[in-house]
Amino acid sequence: MAETQIIQEEQINTKELFQKIVKFFKLIGSEWRLLLISIAIGTLGSIIFDIKNFKESQYYGELHFNLESGSSNQNAMGSFAGIASAFGVGNMGGSQSNDLFSGGNFTSVISSKALYERALMKEVVVNNRKVLFINYYKDSSDISRKEWAGDWFKAANTAAIKFRFKPKSPDQFSKPENEIVTAIYEKLVKQTTMAPLDKNGSIMVLSANTNSEMLTKIWLETLLKTLEEFYIEVRTKKTKEIYDIQVGRLRELEGKLSSADRQLAITTYQNLNAVDPTAPMRQQQQNRNNSFISNQYYTQMASVENLRMLLIHQTPLFTMLQPVRLPLIRKDYIIGGSSKLGAFLGFFICVVFIIFRRTYQELVS
Repeated sequence: MAETQIIQEEQINTKELFQKIVKFFKLIGSEWRLLLISIAIGTLGSIIFDIKNFKESQYYGELHFNLESGSSNQNAMGSFAGIASAFGVGNMGGSQSNDLFSGGNFTSVISSKALYERALMKEVVVNNRKVLFINYYKDSSDISRKEWAGDWFKAANTAAIKFRFKPKSPDQFSKPENEIVTAIYEKLVKQTTMAPLDKNGSIMVLSANTNSEMLTKIWLETLLKTLEEFYIEVRTKKTKEIYDIQVGRLRELEGKLSSADRQLAITTYQNLNAVDPTAPMRQQQQNRNNSFISNQYYTQMASVENLRMLLIHQTPLFTMLQPVRLPLIRKDYIIGGSSKLGAFLGFFICVVFIIFRRTYQELVS
């Protein structure tokens, strides 16, 4: 008896469920005009959104490179590691926790404003004509038509559009120049990415996405070249300072040696017909002085040569594995591409509105 009652209750619940579903579809069907209007509004809204956020065709490019630090292998350095230690040039072969280019710091360095400023102020060759990259970017990108174009509430930044940069150090930028560079940096850093090709590998992929095919290519090449120069500058800074000091010392000894050679030659010539008994003593003294300075000079020359070789070993090796080749991948922005999503949102919002309205009406009645 109890089992029969349970079966009857389940049949009733199922029947009520189907009745509610049919009632729901009837309710939606009775509001078909409102549904069509909502779908049309959603579709129109998505088209307006696409037009407002319209983007020109974007060109995607990437290059693959590998960075091998010149000071990473102590065995390959041989005796130069001892030279570096003698001159106090860091830890040859040991990794440092505060290394600027270690771990996650590397991607931060390549997206830093200091590096971008260097790259922006580099001269590039476009159509057999040299031009500062920052001026080329202003002319070739869409920053003048987007960020600086203005709108109903803000006037166009004509001063930034017409401004032309001249070669100078970023430290010498004026306030208006800093504002322009900041705007370009904020746009470029969003268009540029760098990530490892493989999670466990050392090959890096530098990519960019701009509205100009040639601009994308030149920017990637310029940024990588700037990174290489900056990396080498940082890695070899101490050694170069010591090298310059040692070269100055070598030039000083060279002058002393030249003077000692002249004095020895004059003394030897004068002693040929001299009757002064102290002449041979003066010649011996000149010989000792000349030999001492000669030994210092050749020792210093060897030190300078060793430092020059140390600079070569410390210089990191950038290996280009996949350069940027034309044509690049083109990505077109299609107006109405999100119309299906807009139509669905319009339909969904309308259904929710119909349900809430009917529920409210039933509660009031």
